[in-house]
Amino acid sequence: MKKLACCALVIFAAGCASTQRPGEDFADLVPPPQGVSSQQAAALESKIDGLQTSLTELLERLDVMNDRIAKLEATPQWSAGVSPARTGGDAGAPPSTPAPAPEPQPVSKALAGAQIADTYRNALMLYGRGKFEDARRTFQLVFDQDPSGELADNALYWIGETYFAAGNYAEASKYYKRVTVEFSEQNKAPDALFKIALAFAKASDLGMAKQTLEEVIRRYPYSSAAASAKLELKRIRY
Repeated sequence: MKKLACCALVIFAAGCASTQRPGEDFADLVPPPQGVSSQQAAALESKIDGLQTSLTELLERLDVMNDRIAKLEATPQWSAGVSPARTGGDAGAPPSTPAPAPEPQPVSKALAGAQIADTYRNALMLYGRGKFEDARRTFQLVFDQDPSGELADNALYWIGETYFAAGNYAEASKYYKRVTVEFSEQNKAPDALFKIALAFAKASDLGMAKQTLEEVIRRYPYSSAAASAKLELKRIRY
């Protein structure tokens, strides 16, 4: 009986050994999870690109709103119910004749503006995908189509951004400076001046960086760039 029991144990151990290879544990027997397919990866990348573009556009709109708020705060406030035309000795004078309504713009000009806006949006999408050279050419096209239009300062600013992202801070500063000089009262001027300060900091010219940050605060005190400049002055050791 003892011999039979020993034989049974030997046969059972051999059977177990045959079902599991050396160096293999139970975790190795579980099939690995399926990887992400190429279609899923492409869809995920497309969603990320869309989110980056949407974020960029939201930041653009926020800059415009901040610029409008700053201009409203800088406008003198008149007492309620009294307009500037009826103050002082003219208080009893009849109201002035309202200005005629502006003539509607030609359809062709409106279509041209829509095309420029579409080109600008495409440029933002290229920038969000990291295609800086393509974005630069597209932003330049926006500027060339309407050098004095509403998107002209934005186009120059984003051309500077493409150079800044590529590490070419000297070339980026040239375009930022054009914004601050040619469009000093537009919404991108505060941001452009702030990025000039960052370009100085990248070039280790901390003295000029500090001076430029202080200029941002002085010239555009109500802008988001001024708030960023204050934080940057605290962060950098001069």
